[in-house]
Amino acid sequence: MPTLRTYRLLSLVSRTPSYSRFYASSASTSGVSHHEEHQEPPNDELPKEGFTGKAWRNSLILVAIGIVWYNVDKYFVRSRESKHPITAWIESGMIPETESKRRSSEHTALVIEEAKDKTLFGEAQLPPIYRFRFPEQFYKASPFAKELGAEVDLSDLVVRSD
Repeated sequence: MPTLRTYRLLSLVSRTPSYSRFYASSASTSGVSHHEEHQEPPNDELPKEGFTGKAWRNSLILVAIGIVWYNVDKYFVRSRESKHPITAWIESGMIPETESKRRSSEHTALVIEEAKDKTLFGEAQLPPIYRFRFPEQFYKASPFAKELGAEVDLSDLVVRSD
């Protein structure tokens, strides 16, 4: 005898497109659906509910740790004999103030030197290059009819043709 849960599952399955395409022809010819015979009996037992779940256990442990920490912290604040343990732990990882000041002044000196270098290199310019309109004129000059001292030795001259 099918239960209410079985009928609900069948109604959900029958709405899916793949089910309706597959069983459309067989349901109209046979008239009886045999897929219920092969199912296992439904397990109607629900898991036990209560305050024994993992979420409740973890919440209780967290509250207990908070209460213990609160009382221990009050003890450390009232005693004032030494620094609070968390403060001492944080200070153990910090560098001394003198070292911090030394690093800061060294960093400042390096930044000033870098700024001066940047200014120096920013103002630097390449020497000017004079481009001639017709550089081939160096090679076209006539060797005759030149005045004394007007001739320049151009044997080692290399004309750039960039």
